[in-house]
Amino acid sequence: MTQNESAHSWAHAVSLTGLPASGRWSALIEIGGDRFGIEVADSRLRVIEDVGINATWDFEYAVSEQEWTDFCAVPPARGFTSAQAMVATQGSERVRGDRAAWARGAAVVDRVLDARRRLANVAQPAVVASPAPRQPGPGISPIEGRYVHLDVQGVRQRLYFEAAGEGPALVCLHTAGADSRQYRYMLEDSELTAKHRVYAFDMPWHGRSDPPDNWASTRYALTTETYAATVLGFIDALGIEAPILIGCSMGGAIALYLASRHGDRFTGVCALEGGLGNPGRFVEWTNRSDVDHSTFLTSWVGGLIAPTSPDGPRNQTLWGYAQSGPGVYQGDTYFYSQDLPRHAEDLSPATCPLYVFSGEYDYSATTEMSRDAAERLGGELVDMRTKGHFPMSEDPVGFAGYLYPVLEKLTSKPAL
Repeated sequence: MTQNESAHSWAHAVSLTGLPASGRWSALIEIGGDRFGIEVADSRLRVIEDVGINATWDFEYAVSEQEWTDFCAVPPARGFTSAQAMVATQGSERVRGDRAAWARGAAVVDRVLDARRRLANVAQPAVVASPAPRQPGPGISPIEGRYVHLDVQGVRQRLYFEAAGEGPALVCLHTAGADSRQYRYMLEDSELTAKHRVYAFDMPWHGRSDPPDNWASTRYALTTETYAATVLGFIDALGIEAPILIGCSMGGAIALYLASRHGDRFTGVCALEGGLGNPGRFVEWTNRSDVDHSTFLTSWVGGLIAPTSPDGPRNQTLWGYAQSGPGVYQGDTYFYSQDLPRHAEDLSPATCPLYVFSGEYDYSATTEMSRDAAERLGGELVDMRTKGHFPMSEDPVGFAGYLYPVLEKLTSKPAL
């Protein structure tokens, strides 16, 4: 196959369907020694195979030969799952030029490189995906949805929560910029709800919980104290005694904090993908009027999903990110990237059983970061091979194999 035939083949495999119009922009893509241009206008993509010496571009995106080899591995390693993942983990200097134009076109660049990878791997066996969760039967879901009113640091909050099942309580905390729908598979898992009463609530500003009345003139920035007070306030408002706390990403991070500072309130804590802070997750592109934050976010977090996760849960996870309010994700990452690290410096060991779960593909809270948090707080690391940053949402069947044995340990012996 000649270079032009190769370019022609992969170019037709790139679809912009589902992406909003990102304006008119152009980019030079460099993959090792191969260079080609792309131009986007009115949601149409044109590939320029022969790049002239006088051509100009809004931005350039470059990867080395070795990075391309790692990107095309089956399956790829952590940090090489998407074009955006390589920016986050291998260095942002690969983007040169107008970075705002890149942010508007990041999802397109993801699709361009993914199409090239599919062509390069056409003779390779496909990645074996985890089993998809069983579809619920027709009829009313067992999930109950309610609102609860409570005061958090003197401010009245109206929080939405869902619950299902009977038995010892699990209280579940969603990730940054998302909401409690990430726990829908656990809430509808009859094996789990036969043993536990599962609760999942939306933080203020998220999902179906309310923002403040003056949200349009307020810059949201979540703090450690407010987050902890909200979680404890929710538990108190519902009269939940000694629950098992399960939090993911920023929810996992606050779970670590609560295990240290308020461990006596919990039977145990399961911190999923939650280290003690990562400054690299706070970026301006998630809250700018010239960048569609919903589209950028699906690209920004998409590389954190494991290549082995089934398509349905993967896409539903990203849909949740496409629905967050403006500035909400950035306000959450203020907590995780800037505020929490200041509190983490003097955290004492957990005063309840602590399990720190880490997915192999998570580069936001890496396995190394999770291991460090577990060692510092006296917890146990649960190393989840082939899993990503949103295990309960992106791969619920695979995640159950790691979570349920831990829940059995926590409920079969008294808390510390």
